[in-house]
Amino acid sequence: MGGRTLRGSQVLCGLLAGILLVAGCAPGSNRTADKLQKDARDAQSFDPSLTFNDLTLEQANEQGKLLWKVKAKQAIYSRDKKVAAVIAPQGEFYQDGKAVFKISGDRSDVIEDGKSIILKGKITAVNLKDGVEIKGNELEWRPSEDVLLVRNKFTGTHKQLNIAANEGKFYSRSRKAQMNGQIVADVKNPKLQLRSEQLTWLLAEEKVTADRPVQIDRYRSNNQIDRATADKAEYDLKTKIASLQQNSQVVMAQPVLQAKSNVLIWNTDLQTITAPQPLNVVNATDQVTISADRGEVQLQEKMAYLNGNVRGFSQKNQANVGADRLTWNLDTQEFEADGNVTYQQANPVFNLVGSQARGRLQDQQVVVTGGPASSDNRVVTEIIPSTFKQN
Repeated sequence: MGGRTLRGSQVLCGLLAGILLVAGCAPGSNRTADKLQKDARDAQSFDPSLTFNDLTLEQANEQGKLLWKVKAKQAIYSRDKKVAAVIAPQGEFYQDGKAVFKISGDRSDVIEDGKSIILKGKITAVNLKDGVEIKGNELEWRPSEDVLLVRNKFTGTHKQLNIAANEGKFYSRSRKAQMNGQIVADVKNPKLQLRSEQLTWLLAEEKVTADRPVQIDRYRSNNQIDRATADKAEYDLKTKIASLQQNSQVVMAQPVLQAKSNVLIWNTDLQTITAPQPLNVVNATDQVTISADRGEVQLQEKMAYLNGNVRGFSQKNQANVGADRLTWNLDTQEFEADGNVTYQQANPVFNLVGSQARGRLQDQQVVVTGGPASSDNRVVTEIIPSTFKQN
């Protein structure tokens, strides 16, 4: 039956004539995707006598606008007239009468019911608006819902990033994709990798969002050097800024540092981390922790700027400093503090109060200058004598 073309208006006529076409086009049919898939499983046998060459499957809506068009070099229909095994399928999925996806594959099982079409096999769909190449082992186009469902291994390739997941949905009108299950998204510039169980890709806004726990790794020469984690996150592909929310932290390798806050803004291009809310910055190597109401870490300059209720503490010797503002050199570990400065150390035990201070907490080399107004601008020193046991 070479050269047979089956189009939307011919499908119903073909069924009435006994030609083996798509059962779902019958009047009153409203099968769900689950029912269609069950039909596919039930239809195990194909009849070689029901073979068509150079076949075209078309479906239009009531207004005559195309919903899909799939061409194949050859198609063999199942005995129950519900599934077509096709070779080299190629075609388009339509929305509002315009092609929105271009599809292709080597082989596929095709199931259609007039409302949706399912292709099973290694199928590629290219979104014509944004140039996203989507691959999966099962694709379903539901034009009335404006969604392309991708099951059994979703991959998306784009000039800005590549995404792999267990499954995904792509909405053509709203230009967004939603992925679920074991998601790995590779951003190309700068080189980042995002991992989560759920991601939304907003192509028009050039953003990726996650409302589940997410991990973001930054790479240099294929080596992971920085890692961010949070309960929620948004990454702007245009500005290259990651906005981290709830239990947010960034762990850096050069220098070895950890920044924690409820909200962190990580500029992955300029390499700055800004916290508009209370944060902790920890140097695990020197066992120094500094907290503040807000602050910024500049990784390239290896500097941290902290403001409001600043507290620095050295775990090694129990020395601590307090101030309104503090600048911390992450390379040398030297700090400069300004405003209502207090300094305390345990051995020998004494306290200092002044307006400015500089030094290093871990080796207790601290200079305090300029006392409070009540002391006529003189540094106040409080010496705490040691307590000796009497013989």
